[in-house]
Formats: sequence, structure tokens, C-alpha cells
Amino acid sequence: MAHRSVAEHRAALRSVVGPGGTEQVPLDRHAVGRRLARDLLAADDLPRFDSSAMDGYAAHPARADQRVLDVVGDVPAGAAAEFVVRPGQAARIMTGARLPEGAVTVVPVERTDAAPTGPAPPKVTIEGDLAPGQHIRRRAEDIARGEVVAPAGTLVDAALLALGRSAGCEHLTVHTPTRVAVVATGAELARHGQDPAAGEIHESNSEMIAALALEGGCRVTHVETCSDDTGELGALFESLAAASDVDLVITTGGVSQGAFEVVRQVGEALGGFEFVHLAMQPGGPQGTGRLGQTPVVCLPGTPVGAYVSFTMLLRPALDERHGNPPREASSATYIGPSRRTRLGRVQFVSAVVRPDGTVSPAPGVHLRALAGANAFIEVPEGVDQFRAGDEVSVRLL
Repeated sequence: MAHRSVAEHRAALRSVVGPGGTEQVPLDRHAVGRRLARDLLAADDLPRFDSSAMDGYAAHPARADQRVLDVVGDVPAGAAAEFVVRPGQAARIMTGARLPEGAVTVVPVERTDAAPTGPAPPKVTIEGDLAPGQHIRRRAEDIARGEVVAPAGTLVDAALLALGRSAGCEHLTVHTPTRVAVVATGAELARHGQDPAAGEIHESNSEMIAALALEGGCRVTHVETCSDDTGELGALFESLAAASDVDLVITTGGVSQGAFEVVRQVGEALGGFEFVHLAMQPGGPQGTGRLGQTPVVCLPGTPVGAYVSFTMLLRPALDERHGNPPREASSATYIGPSRRTRLGRVQFVSAVVRPDGTVSPAPGVHLRALAGANAFIEVPEGVDQFRAGDEVSVRLL
């Protein structure tokens, strides 16, 4: 089995997974969490017209010192006044309502002698100065038609949804989610809800990888488990190769050098597969291949190894495919006990990064530690030990 560095395998996965597509979708709640593939342009001005920013009176004083004005009508939100506010006049107006023609300022109701509810009075007395332009939101003040609401690469969230729809946008172009089939292999795996027989273990990889794929912006279309029978896996591979709803197959297990490595055996028989051993712990054995035109990424079978491999190796390729920015490593001060590591391989240690910028190993071992971690300490190949006070590289989860 060939050997490969972590960086080389990341690059290999990026090549195998390849670029994704784009699609136009409605600008609604279902688009939240996706990335824009193209700039989102305003279809209308926001605001669409000069409007009132307050409940009060839209006024046109005849003189700078005029304080008593004739009230000529009401302007509720959603209506357009059919009258003109002439010098010496005012109209009662609600927040967001279109400013009537002729009005030059808006006076909050609190600065008048008028009651806030009930019929509009025939006259209104104003307190204080009447400066032109007060409490008026001008047309296109937020954004003008044709202006960029959000550039390509922006994550669609509730605030962007509100801005885009308020600017008249109905659709947006986003990166298409990768449709993923997950296949967990191993004769020792007891399916969820079944009592394991002697020598069997509870299967967890399939749903764990499916959950990681969902977190990575994928759409999981198939979740399968398979024994170490080459005929069974071969038939499953054939079915997935023909499926119209699969862009990527992710397998776990069966990729090492043992006697019952079903993924490696089937992949080698099919051709077009490559199995390698990375200078990495956990998760050394890995593989890639194709089922027809469908790429396949083969992860190791241990849950921690599969988790680390997906997060540290495959997720960057998926992020690029989905238009997500790369997740860069950061540094933290190590405060745990001294820890020795093996030279010549990158190690990922389940860890807890604290708000004060310190990091220590997560309590427990293996899956217990992983479940309590919010980061991995990434130990380079040339480091054989780290101690309290050392600055270490961390990858937040």
C-alpha cells in the first residue's frame, strides 16, 4: 500500500470530489444556510419611496416659525395619499407610510398636542423646531435597484433573507448541495436497534458520517450498512453507480491490509481505485475511486478515525465545492500534561479550547474524548512532544 502525506491526500480528495454546480432557488427560509454562487442584486429600491420613520405628522410649514397646521388627512401604512400637503398643512402619518407629496418633514406625535389614537384632529400644534427632512427615510436610502445586496460567497441567513426580499429579490443562485451516499462496512456491525451477537458491535459510523455530511452542506440521499461479503458490496456499488441522486459515495471500513478488507477488495477488482496509508493518526488507511462517473471516498472503519478523516481531509474539499471559505488553523496555549507523540506522522488530538485561548486534551479516550471535544490539536510530523506553555496548532470543530 502506497504512503502519502496528509497534504497530498487533501489535494487528492479535492481532485476526486471536484467542483460542484449551481442552482437558482426561491429566496425563502429553505435557502438559509447555503452560499451564494453569484452576487445577489436588488430588484427594487429600498425603501421603494420616501417614507415616514415615525408615527406622527407629515408637515409643510408655511413659515419657519409656524407651529399650528391644518390637518388634511390620514396616511396609513400601505396607502398612498391622494392629496397634496400644501404650505401650512400637515397629514397624520404612520411609520413606513409613503410620504405625501408636498410634505417636507415628519413630526413625531409625541411632539404635538394630538392624541396618538382616534380620529385625526382638524389642526395640530407642533412643539419645537421644524427642520426639513426630519424622520424621513429617503427612497433607495438602504439600497438602490441593481446594487449588490450580497456578493457571491455570502452565507444566506435570516437577515440576508429579509434584506433581499425587501429589495424585491425573488430568487438567488446558490451552490448545489452534494448528494451523498454513505456506506458503512464490516461483518462485526450490528444495525441500530438489533442486539449484537457474539463478536459484533453497535454500528455508529453510518449515521455519524451522514451527520457530518449534513453539517458540511451535503444532502444525504442514502445511508447503508454492508457486511464483508464482496458480492453484497459489489451489488450495492452497482446500484449506487446507477442512482440519479448520488454525487459522492463515502465508505467506512474495509480499506486496510487485512484478510477481510471488503472495500479494498471490491475496489481493486473494479479498477480505478487507489488505496494508500497516510502519515496520520488516527485514520491512516484511506482510499479513493470512482463508480462510473461517481467519485468514492473511502475512510477507515474506526469511528474516531473516520471522524478525523472526514473533518480534516474530506470536509475541506466539500467546503470548496459548496463555496464555503477554508477553515484555517489557529493557535492556543497548551495547559495539559506533557504528551509524547510519534515522529513522522501528523496527529490529531481531541481537545477543548477555552475562551482564554488555552487548550488541553478532552477528558476520556477515543469516542468519549471526541464527544467532549470542540477542537483537534494538530501535531506536525516533526514534533515528538508538547508541554504546558507550548503554542500548538488547533482546528476548531
